[in-house]
Amino acid sequence: MNKSIYKLGVSLAALSLLGACASMAHPKVTMPEAWQGAASTDANVTLPDPLWWQRFQSSELTRLIQEAIANNNDLKVATARVLQAEASSASASAALFPSISAGGGVNRSVRQVDGGPDTTNVGYSASLQASYQLDLFGQVRNSSASAAKRLESSLYDRETVTITLISNVITTYLQVLSARERYKLTSDRLGNAETIFKLLETQRRVGTLSELELAQQRVALANQRANLPALRLAETQSLNALAVLLGRTPQGFTVEARALSDLSLPVVAAGIPSTLMTRRPDLRSAEAALQAANFDVAAARAARFPSISLTASGGTSSSALASLFTTGTFLYSLAGSASQSIFAGGRLQAQEQGSRASYLQVAANYQKAVISAFSDVENALAAVDYNGQQYGLVQEASTQADLAYRLAELRYRAGAVDFQTVLNAQNSAFSSQESLVQSRLSRFTAVISLTAALGGGWDGTKPDAPPMSMVSNPL
Repeated sequence: MNKSIYKLGVSLAALSLLGACASMAHPKVTMPEAWQGAASTDANVTLPDPLWWQRFQSSELTRLIQEAIANNNDLKVATARVLQAEASSASASAALFPSISAGGGVNRSVRQVDGGPDTTNVGYSASLQASYQLDLFGQVRNSSASAAKRLESSLYDRETVTITLISNVITTYLQVLSARERYKLTSDRLGNAETIFKLLETQRRVGTLSELELAQQRVALANQRANLPALRLAETQSLNALAVLLGRTPQGFTVEARALSDLSLPVVAAGIPSTLMTRRPDLRSAEAALQAANFDVAAARAARFPSISLTASGGTSSSALASLFTTGTFLYSLAGSASQSIFAGGRLQAQEQGSRASYLQVAANYQKAVISAFSDVENALAAVDYNGQQYGLVQEASTQADLAYRLAELRYRAGAVDFQTVLNAQNSAFSSQESLVQSRLSRFTAVISLTAALGGGWDGTKPDAPPMSMVSNPL
């Protein structure tokens, strides 16, 4: 007898080990040793911190970001997904514990024999039942662990949404300022062109200028006026988009800043590539999803082994309610059962194969996410470098174009050059200033992209799950 019990124990232990041997190979990713793009070597330049947007030196922008974090609907959706994953995890973990149920009842029966008086019988009963599934092969444990990892993945996803939200708020805010700056630039140039046009009209009246030069300046004025509605439209659309990010309706919404020059340009260091894996929440989310898929494989493997359940029940019954819990009325039972699927048409094997195939998909997505993350940083580093170089060159070109325009205008008033020279210099100066504003916006955008690619200042700690009480009053 003891030998049989020993053999049974050894067999169950062996099956338990087989159920645990479903772990899939972790995908390999080669880490680059250094970034190819140029990065700041200044000792005072650091990685983005959690409040990195304060480096723009704009209290208005800080206030807008705080409002977006509090009210943005995409972030609310991400939070609701976390709550859903948290509830699923709690439900899966509950299977690790026994289930206990209680019941009670009362019955009344009436009996009449051979026309005699009715006999009434009343019975009372109470019962308590507990059941527990022995998780020898890890199906419940692995299912619970998978749900916990999916909860963790959803927490990291919410951090990713937050980083994206902050980047979008800053970018849209800068687009508003860029449109305003270009509008002011166009308005100033338009005023200057109108002054020249009045001079040309005077010269035309005294006969020193032909109608051709006057018509050319009218074309220049019309083109500059035509730019104004488009710039107002760009400003309005950017303001409306910013309002949506803040969870507002766009009616009556505006911002106070007028130009990109009102902000400071942050300088960001990239650090070393190996730390990127812990600084980006989307990569941590992909890692957690990969681990969850691995637990799913183990759970599907364990489902192919026997299921063992224990049940215990106890109760009491009596014909008198007052005697329901007295000595002699109690009864109890203990039972154990085991079941094993003998034939299911290959269903359990197919489920395990499906879990393995799902893991391969998640693993490929994980590798893709890691490679894309390193590519994001390289692209952003290149953009910061080359946009910085371009800005310096465009700035010099704009300075020289303005100088050429002033000299051409002075020489035209002195009669040293014809009007076509002035017109060409005017168009060149206007184009250079437009390019300067666009280049300035590109510099800011590149820094934002680099910060987001480096993880948006996230410190790598696992976020806390929101309280489940939010489900009762989510809005």
